[in-house]
Amino acid sequence: MAVEPDAPPIVRAVATRVRVAVRTDSGRQALQRLPGPIALRSVSDAQRATITRTSDGVHVETLGSGAPAATLDIDPLSLTVSSANGEAPAVEAVSALLHPDPPALAAAAEDFWALSSPMPGMPGLVLVAVDTGEVVRLGPQEEPYEIHGGDIDLRRLMSGFDWLIPSLRAGKFSIKGTHRQLSVVTGASMKAVYDV
Repeated sequence: MAVEPDAPPIVRAVATRVRVAVRTDSGRQALQRLPGPIALRSVSDAQRATITRTSDGVHVETLGSGAPAATLDIDPLSLTVSSANGEAPAVEAVSALLHPDPPALAAAAEDFWALSSPMPGMPGLVLVAVDTGEVVRLGPQEEPYEIHGGDIDLRRLMSGFDWLIPSLRAGKFSIKGTHRQLSVVTGASMKAVYDV
């Protein structure tokens, strides 16, 4: 998987999702169904991303080198295609790449921790899946930051599919910790979404 240097947010968010997708059979199959380079045009700002299948896998960049096989309108926050423009195969393949099943909670949490634990002030985490009863503990546990929510919502958060603050506002999680911990974990969430 290749991503252009100093990529804008939409390119990084698309790359995060595609990176997870191509680890699965369904994601690799979706990649093979891409009809050519696909341009994704944000519906709310000037951001663009292009997904191109290459001999080594996939490349995500702002603008592709050739004419795209299709240009799709996309919501830059949810990464949902909102305008098909008659390109059903492209929409199907891109949707599969941008909306894969996230990894199991423990695996997603380990990846999240590996990415975020070097951040200054990063607290230990306790993730509680209220629907399955699974509890995942990461890092120091003296005064951990707790996030309680549904299994799928926790998996999406840890995989970098969703941001912490909008998920909190939507009522997906209850939390226990300090404001400082919230600030650092919010930064870690953004780091996971944008893989920076």
